[in-house]
Amino acid sequence: MYAKHGKLDTALTILRRLGEEDVVSWTAMIAGYARCGKTQEAYLVFNNMDTKDSISWNGLISGFSQSGHYEEALNVFNQMNKVEVEPSVFTFTSAVSAAGNLAEVKQGKLIQAMIFKRGFDSEIEISNALITMYAKCGSISDSKRKFLEMAEKNDVTWNAMITAYSQHGDGLQAVNHFENMKKSGSVPNHVTFIGVLTACSHVGLVNEGICYFESMKKEHGLVPKPEHYACVVDLLSRAGLLSRARKFVEEMPIKPDPMVWRTLLSSCIVHKNIELGELAAKNLLDLEPEDSASYVLLSNMYAVSRRWNYRDQTREMMKNRGVRKEPGRSWIEVMNKIHAFFVGDKLHPLADEIYEYLEELNNRADHNSLLNETEMEQKDPTLYVHSEKLAVTFALLSLPDGIPIRVMKNLRVCSDCHNWIKFISRISNREIVVRDAYRFHHFENGNCSCKDFW
Repeated sequence: MYAKHGKLDTALTILRRLGEEDVVSWTAMIAGYARCGKTQEAYLVFNNMDTKDSISWNGLISGFSQSGHYEEALNVFNQMNKVEVEPSVFTFTSAVSAAGNLAEVKQGKLIQAMIFKRGFDSEIEISNALITMYAKCGSISDSKRKFLEMAEKNDVTWNAMITAYSQHGDGLQAVNHFENMKKSGSVPNHVTFIGVLTACSHVGLVNEGICYFESMKKEHGLVPKPEHYACVVDLLSRAGLLSRARKFVEEMPIKPDPMVWRTLLSSCIVHKNIELGELAAKNLLDLEPEDSASYVLLSNMYAVSRRWNYRDQTREMMKNRGVRKEPGRSWIEVMNKIHAFFVGDKLHPLADEIYEYLEELNNRADHNSLLNETEMEQKDPTLYVHSEKLAVTFALLSLPDGIPIRVMKNLRVCSDCHNWIKFISRISNREIVVRDAYRFHHFENGNCSCKDFW
């Protein structure tokens, strides 16, 4: 109990009082450290165990997976297989989840092969995890295939598929699955409605989305949470109904949280509504003065409106408050190797070739930049090359024609890079899939699945 609540010192004190420290006690301690992200302590306790069973291994794997230490989770899973400890359903579920969060589709398929070999492929918990894993890896077709193979489906199954379609911008399929879910007898929950409201937003089903939102309490007895209100704000804003979105926020029965204001601010960037954007930014910065993303959004709003002085003032305010922007980083897998890029990265072995080809691509591009003309002329251009541009350029140099390009980024894709990738998808005749911190972007023939709103 203490370990699950993060009271690890107390848990350890109790463990030391025991006359005999059994496997269950040690496993509880391992899982507690792992869930709190204390990797060294978790390994120390684990290595001190005389006897390790599958539950002990699973405690370490699931704990690392839950705390976001996905690489550690997969490393432990691989070690477990090397010492020939038989994985359980729960072990496989945690490993599949870790692979999905790392977008390691090849690792995920290897784990699925092990699942099939051991006869666990019909287990509903594992199947649900596989649906989510493939969706997070950008392969919605594999998610759909697994969903259709399942003889039995529960509410988690339906939620996984609805969320998958929603994240990939296929709102109509998500809504269809929601209706089929209700017909099947499965009961929608809060997770379901986040998926279906987001889906309605992506395809412009404003009236339908509002009806779904109102049905939460009327038909299903569910009290909307802040994230559901944020979905409605996104629904209205994406459709250009900013006044209605503002009225909705003002009349909310709960205090708007940062997610609501951030959603409204993002929409103001797209629609260039400075007045409402400044209102949203003020409330957002009051609630989260140390969150760099808020300053970046406000700065970008001024930049797309070409109000450079205001953009510079926002950056200066961020600097004076000691707020540092999280460095942008992108990953791409080429020839079974993960390649990572940072903004202005020149450490890659093919850096010279990448920048040379990038310059060639930029000479053919025509898109709005978040930099003003003076900055473009005076600064070293490599300083402003975001990581996703480098990753895409490297992929174009390295992957054969016709192979889709899949990039993962830790932050939201900026408008400049978004427009650039749309252009690249058209001139290269490539499908480019980018998973950023908010959603998937499927670029093809100069268009994006998000319809330029994310």
